[in-house]
Amino acid sequence: MSDDPFIPYAVIETANWPPTSLMTIWALGAANLKRIDLDLSQPESTYIDQALAGLQAKLDRFKGKEIPSFGKPVSLVINLEPDRGIRIDLDGSIMDYIDWTMTIGTTSLKIGER
Repeated sequence: MSDDPFIPYAVIETANWPPTSLMTIWALGAANLKRIDLDLSQPESTYIDQALAGLQAKLDRFKGKEIPSFGKPVSLVINLEPDRGIRIDLDGSIMDYIDWTMTIGTTSLKIGER
């Protein structure tokens, strides 16, 4: 467990798991594809709107309706604390209150090792 303070953020849940291209994820980074950083200077009541705007910005960036390698977004998880968050649908309605944190994970590539 890290001693760093928890910083709220959102994660895009998508249709494809596992992802279709590990090279895309390695090149672009899973966090760049699925994580949405929130403006913490704004109140928590704005996090749903921020997450939806962040999702739209990512879709606009990739010029489509899908996140590369991960497919279509199906929902968003807003991690409020290490053990508290909400899952929202793409219209911003709360689907579920959660008592865990959705993480993105890390990727690495090793070349030349057996």
